[in-house]
Amino acid sequence: MTVDYSLGASQIIIDYLWDKLKTTTSTIGPSDTILDPNDYQVDLIGSTTALDIVPIFMSQQDAINSNVLDGETHIIYDWVADGYEDNWLICRDSMMFTIYAKEQRKIMEIQNLMLDLFRRMDESARDLNSALPSNSPWIFYTVSLVDLTSPEPQREKSGWFAGQVVIRYKYGRQVNAQTGRFA
Repeated sequence: MTVDYSLGASQIIIDYLWDKLKTTTSTIGPSDTILDPNDYQVDLIGSTTALDIVPIFMSQQDAINSNVLDGETHIIYDWVADGYEDNWLICRDSMMFTIYAKEQRKIMEIQNLMLDLFRRMDESARDLNSALPSNSPWIFYTVSLVDLTSPEPQREKSGWFAGQVVIRYKYGRQVNAQTGRFA
């Protein structure tokens, strides 16, 4: 069996969050869901099909995607491996999300969804695990909210507001019984 080193736990969190953002009902509009996937399609020059963009991307890609997204709400993130405790089978990472929107209320709506998704430790991990495919080598043990900062005007992006959410999660991955390396 070949180990897929290209997929990390942070990508699983991103996929889960994107699914919730595009399926959770919004009370402030303009669409029925918090983020409407139709707002994140880009027409490629010379192509007859649009490219679907997930509006959650690493901070290094912010300048590129901000221009492509044309004023749409988006989220950038950074993640860090927090190190290991006594049990090296359990990994611990943190992610910091910065939510950019033209309205403070939209940021608060996204922050409140993230708070609800990621604050419940074991229960949040259970929900994340149930969203994984049945053959997934991943398991999440806990997911918790570390920090949340209120939306404020941005100096770097005129006309935008930004708010942050920081989460920490513990997870494991199937390992080879003989070597202890990822299986």
